[in-house]
Amino acid sequence: MFNFLFTKTPLVFLVQSLWRDEAYSYLLAKKNIIEIISMTMKDFSPPLYYLILHYWIAIFGNGEIAMRSLSLIFFWASLYVVYLILTEVFKLDMRKSFLYLLFFLLNPILVYFAFEVRMYSLFAFLSTLSFYSLYKKNTKLYLISTILGLYTHYFMVFVVIGQWLVYRFKQRQALLAFAPWMILVILSRATSSTSFWISKISATNFLTFLGEVYTGYEKNFGFFNNQIIFISWAILAVVVYALLKSRHEKKAEKSLFNTLFVWGVGIPFFVLVVSIFKPVFLPRYLIFSSIGLSLLMVYAFERMPTYIKVFAIVFFVAFSFNFQKMQVAKRTKAPLRQTFAEISKVMKEDDLVYVETELDYFTAQYYLDHDRIYIYGKDYEEIPDYIGKVLVSRDKVVSTLPVYPKKAFILNLDGSYDIKALY
Repeated sequence: MFNFLFTKTPLVFLVQSLWRDEAYSYLLAKKNIIEIISMTMKDFSPPLYYLILHYWIAIFGNGEIAMRSLSLIFFWASLYVVYLILTEVFKLDMRKSFLYLLFFLLNPILVYFAFEVRMYSLFAFLSTLSFYSLYKKNTKLYLISTILGLYTHYFMVFVVIGQWLVYRFKQRQALLAFAPWMILVILSRATSSTSFWISKISATNFLTFLGEVYTGYEKNFGFFNNQIIFISWAILAVVVYALLKSRHEKKAEKSLFNTLFVWGVGIPFFVLVVSIFKPVFLPRYLIFSSIGLSLLMVYAFERMPTYIKVFAIVFFVAFSFNFQKMQVAKRTKAPLRQTFAEISKVMKEDDLVYVETELDYFTAQYYLDHDRIYIYGKDYEEIPDYIGKVLVSRDKVVSTLPVYPKKAFILNLDGSYDIKALY
């Protein structure tokens, strides 16, 4: 039973090896508070998640499950806010609300990042809470959730801009609270390179972006390539139905539709347009819009004839369940924990570990002795900022092997390793 749960369900993401971004989160979070703040000024994410993770590690330890559990808590917090929206904003009874929660419980992108040591679940929670408090016009809760969201992920700026288009409600105060940080970031990154990892969009993205937002699909996954347009058009049909129905709604219902439309469709479409000039469209950065898009679909379901509604809900639940199966089969991380455990057993005290790609550097540091990990065969200037270069010092980049009897365990690109030395 346990073998099935931790190999054939999304729980596999809880127990698998850490990958580079997660290892980076750990290595940054274990720094002291001042270092975390100063380093994130020069990196690509604000400091809040790393500060929370810093204290979480101090209490619960740095094991994979312990650290991933933090994101899992934020996932459940997001579901709770969705439940509040369904009951207090949609005015649905408890039975219907729990039924629709299944829709969110199976959401592919939400589930995937619920088991990752990254800020995305926290970002999804805070942005959802921000939209909820905006609609309820709860000033204190809105400012708290929005400001915390801005200090979690820079895409919260798009959230605030989208909210301003629907409601002129305290957005200025939130942005003013974030302005000092942005000034420090601009000053800190004045001499940094502009290397970036997000690929340019194509015309196809305008046909698939709804499916990408809903699933978290990225074109380098290697699966689902043929189905993404189909599911995107299916979602679009539901969105168009909601749009047509909203034209005959009362003012309050139209306001709800406008909020959900901006949240789930407008913001990702705007980011897509911006990406024509500067590539910034990445589904995981838009994880908050997956919640808004799903709520917009619930809005449409509630206005459909019963037989169409049942068919639509069953279809999307079945689709989400199937996508989860594909993620479990195709999207697990490389089993580097086993590789590093094997190296650790045979390496001696003076031996070193070299990684051929900087993408494995942080993972090696997490699983092995930090002081013995080096990036091999590259110049320091070749290493792009976006891999977390703030945590890579120049003396950790080498181009020569150690002299025997000291040896280097060289981790290859395919996850295998060789043992080499100069004689």
